Amino acid sequence: MKKTPIYKTILVCLLLIPYYLFLPVSQISASSAGQDIKSTIDNYVENYLKEQRIPGASIAIVHKNAIFYSKSWGVTGESEEKVTAETPFVTGSISKSLTGLAIMRLVDAGIIQLDDPVQKYMPWFTLKDKQAASQITIKHLLTQTSGISTYSGLSISDKESNDLNAIKENVESLSNVKLTAAPGEKHQYSNANFSILGALIEEVTKQPFSEYMEEQVFSPLGMKNAAANSSKAYEKGYLSGYQSWLGHPVKSAVTYDNGGTPYGYITASASDMVQYIKLLSQHEHNTFLSKNAMNLYISPFVQTSKYRYYGLGVRISYPESKEEMIWHSGSNPDARSEVFYIPETDWGGVILTNKSHILEEKSLLYLKQGIIDILNGKEPVNAPKYTPTFQIIMITILCLLFVTFIYLLKKVKTKKLKKRGVSGIFGFTLLILGIISIPLISYITGTPWHTIRFFAPDIAFLTIIMVTLLTLNGLLSLYISFKRRQKRQLL
Repeated sequence: MKKTPIYKTILVCLLLIPYYLFLPVSQISASSAGQDIKSTIDNYVENYLKEQRIPGASIAIVHKNAIFYSKSWGVTGESEEKVTAETPFVTGSISKSLTGLAIMRLVDAGIIQLDDPVQKYMPWFTLKDKQAASQITIKHLLTQTSGISTYSGLSISDKESNDLNAIKENVESLSNVKLTAAPGEKHQYSNANFSILGALIEEVTKQPFSEYMEEQVFSPLGMKNAAANSSKAYEKGYLSGYQSWLGHPVKSAVTYDNGGTPYGYITASASDMVQYIKLLSQHEHNTFLSKNAMNLYISPFVQTSKYRYYGLGVRISYPESKEEMIWHSGSNPDARSEVFYIPETDWGGVILTNKSHILEEKSLLYLKQGIIDILNGKEPVNAPKYTPTFQIIMITILCLLFVTFIYLLKKVKTKKLKKRGVSGIFGFTLLILGIISIPLISYITGTPWHTIRFFAPDIAFLTIIMVTLLTLNGLLSLYISFKRRQKRQLL
């Protein structure tokens, strides 16, 4: 039998090395890199949820129109069910982006035009300035340039209404609202703008807002768990979240608001929002909207800060650059959310959490940026640990007021009224502070009191105690001053 020369055997082995060694190694390396990124995101998110004391969350990341990462943590608020990728969360102002899509469907169909005045379709719509109301266009509403203030929008928000006509009723209640700028003059972020758009959709389509969203947005995009009214939301598995008290989660005392769906109460799961991100990823090649309509939707119409713009219901950062990001945040009394898409790298993601507080809102922006940093191979930014400094200051003041109350009460009971001591001016000052505290806080923050109660319940509670103690101390001081004056007169 003829033997094969050893050098031929060695040559064959060398020729096979690239196939059996080099190609598999490159594939294994890519897979390993992906696993490293996912593992890093896991650790980063879990540490964040623990530090921020967030009971439940769901995150999904999309790359090149495919799900790269999807994971859920914790439980829901009501029955403490386990959170999954299919669990609906209330999405806050991300609802504006979805309402914007609904409007663009009508524009694409030629039913309405962006530059049409609102009164063309809603003759009953009016404001305190009738002439100005007639000049507000659909585009003004979408870009938040109608002239309606943030405060006016908050005044009709979070009403916990179960009425199916609540959207129209909210818009009708704007009839006495005064504009703070001429239509088109400047950007003022206001929930009222999207409430009006919700009413416009109902007026034009002759359908409830929730039905139109189901038929024209949720179903075509494959958002199976999404809903735009309370009954549908609960039917599809929505459960309320948690309000934050001194940083600790407490089951929400706020209920779903049917009147708020166009601007902030649409519910959707992480898997639903993946479909929205995929639409942004395929914005030039989709069947949902024409190329022109989609490009209009994500165009940076109004500059809101140095690097930030507002489109037709979406935010755009760093447009016309490699750092461009299409995104929106969402905040409700018991939930906080983020959605983003980066055209340059084709990465997109959604973050849904079920705890909220007005002073903790910025933390989720850090989480979003940290995840983006990891995806870009950078060291992730860490969110600052929340410390309820403001509440601690309030508690300290309350302790001082309580000690003062005990001191004054003791003086009244023992009837030891010295010639000099607590003055009537001191008592009158405390009484006035008690009366004006809540209106003053509302004025300084530019926020209605009911919004503060919902988005900062601990601060609202401490404020009420403070008002009570200021009032009691004021009345006791006035009483002591009056009794002292009486005693002097008798002498």
